[in-house]
Amino acid sequence: MEIVTVSITCASGDQAQRIAQHLVENRLAACAQTHPIHSTYVWQGAMEFSAEVMLTAKTVTAKLPQIEAAVVALHSYEVPEILAQSVAWCSESYTAWLHETLKG
Repeated sequence: MEIVTVSITCASGDQAQRIAQHLVENRLAACAQTHPIHSTYVWQGAMEFSAEVMLTAKTVTAKLPQIEAAVVALHSYEVPEILAQSVAWCSESYTAWLHETLKG
């Protein structure tokens, strides 16, 4: 199972925390962090500038379909950002902890 980080842009800190808690409690992610960001993007033909919160979750590829379903159910955006990036390297001890945590 390949380790990935998943980036999920959220409308608020409360929303990011709710999603993070759901992912960790349900063993879809071993860990999640949030931090404020400023986003620039085009939505429905108009330029948008938004203060948002980035949620980054650590997981494995096998959990991605369940993460997508959870985010879609809990998120307020019509098209939530859910991007997974492969981890090129991870320490042995963190890898063991992540896999053990996701087993539940």
